[in-house]
Amino acid sequence: MKTLNEAQLDSLLLGAQTIEEDGFGLKVARLSNGDFLKLYRRKRLLSSSLWSPPAQRFARNAERLRQLGIAAPVIKQLMLIPSRKLNAVQYRPLPGDTLRSRWRALDDSAREKDVEQFGAFLGQLHLMGIYFRSLHLGNVLKLPEGELGLIDLSDMKIENRPLATWKRSRNLQHILRYREDSNWLLRLHRAAWIKGYSSTCGDAAAARFSRDLSRILPET
Repeated sequence: MKTLNEAQLDSLLLGAQTIEEDGFGLKVARLSNGDFLKLYRRKRLLSSSLWSPPAQRFARNAERLRQLGIAAPVIKQLMLIPSRKLNAVQYRPLPGDTLRSRWRALDDSAREKDVEQFGAFLGQLHLMGIYFRSLHLGNVLKLPEGELGLIDLSDMKIENRPLATWKRSRNLQHILRYREDSNWLLRLHRAAWIKGYSSTCGDAAAARFSRDLSRILPET
């Protein structure tokens, strides 16, 4: 992990475009060369980021996903900026649109096909042991060639066996936190989502999936 001082960070950010920020400052920037820089701020004196920096987790997860055949950003470098209590990851972003952005522009028929694909993709992640706590439609990209990929990867664990049933259920709750997402997945295209999940995980797992969805929002 490369250590930068404030002047070096400011130089790196020269001409950058702000992609995301919060009350503490810049979170994600597009650099002048097209790379993305994601900044993680340590907000407490004692924090897990001291011994497990989220930028490092992001890079490790991206590499592991690509090894498993899942599209993920290519890491350029990891950085530590002690004077600002920051760690950062510079990466080449994936091309494409988030599912949330894409689905807003699709009609119901086209969106239904995408939802089925997302169901199959989610089943694939679960079978691979990928537990992505930040999984939602803003963190899944539809790439130009048609496959799906993942971004914002620090909040993820990858196990050596398929996810346990309770983790799959918890993952659904993560996905459905946003009202717009849940409207598409639970109300408009629930059957397509279940069908896609069944195509990779099988009928028994899909039946549990369907029951979990019904507990979150009963069918009407």
